[in-house]
Amino acid sequence: MATDAYDTGGVPDGQQSHRQYIDRAVLTASRHEGWLWTLVAVSLLADIALTQLGLQQGLTEGNPVARAAIADAGIGMLGALKVGAVSVGLTLWLALSGHERAVVPLGLCLPWVGATLVNATLLLA
Repeated sequence: MATDAYDTGGVPDGQQSHRQYIDRAVLTASRHEGWLWTLVAVSLLADIALTQLGLQQGLTEGNPVARAAIADAGIGMLGALKVGAVSVGLTLWLALSGHERAVVPLGLCLPWVGATLVNATLLLA
């Protein structure tokens, strides 16, 4: 069987390109893993603080699970939920090896950074 420079090992070109993009993203994230964990901590704390401030100003929590937890046990329960999420993430991080570990802090910080930005925007508007 002859191969040439365009042979993708039986993988369609679109999938090969997608896989290369993912590999580059994971490698880049792994180079900055320490910063990603710092961003997890900062965004977690900022999200809790801004959520509390928003609730005090009459806004409502958008996540129904968090909304119920806060209603039942206060803002501390939001912190407990987030610590639980980090615990699950750390367990997964320990189970992974190599560069793939970096997807864990990336997966934790992206939604929290997003929530923090939304909260800050709502509070500043």
